[in-house]
Amino acid sequence: MRKASRPAKFTVVVSLVMAVFAFVLGSAPFTPALVLAIISLPLAIGCSFFGVWRLSAIAAYWAIAAFLAIPMSRILGIREDFSLVILGVVGLALSAFLYVSYMRTRLAS
Repeated sequence: MRKASRPAKFTVVVSLVMAVFAFVLGSAPFTPALVLAIISLPLAIGCSFFGVWRLSAIAAYWAIAAFLAIPMSRILGIREDFSLVILGVVGLALSAFLYVSYMRTRLAS
């Protein structure tokens, strides 16, 4: 596995913050959530090639969840806030799982 550099870590953290903001702002109409998600997703995917794949996966999930929250609620016929809660809980579970796997690999080495 490639060693993560400081610029890659910084970039993916910025991408993660933008993706989470996009997800939170996605519940309100006429917000810059899509712009944040559009910028965040390529940054996260690009940083995954520089050794920060766990943070990149989390950032990519939150950016995609920002896109899918409203269309998913319309397709499934549920309210938007329920779809946001479902996607949020799944995102938190994914984040916790990847953090635990990171701590296990860090303690093993």
